[in-house]
Amino acid sequence: MTELVLKGKIDQEKLASIVNFLKSWGIDVEVKDTVSKKEDLVPPFAESFGMWAKHDIDIKNIRKMARERRTKTYGEGSL
Repeated sequence: MTELVLKGKIDQEKLASIVNFLKSWGIDVEVKDTVSKKEDLVPPFAESFGMWAKHDIDIKNIRKMARERRTKTYGEGSL
């Protein structure tokens, strides 16, 4: 048995065309539509959120460091 997996949202008309094409070659075709689990949709970086818990970081500090870095790299007129 050979399995062909099509990932992503596929238009029903295109899927029907693929199925008909494979059937025209005498290939037995079975279509299964699976729904992604919510767990699969969690961004992989979410696991690293806890590593910054003990650090005092806020958006003002991040923006200030980015501004200083950009000014240092590209000069005063880059902002």
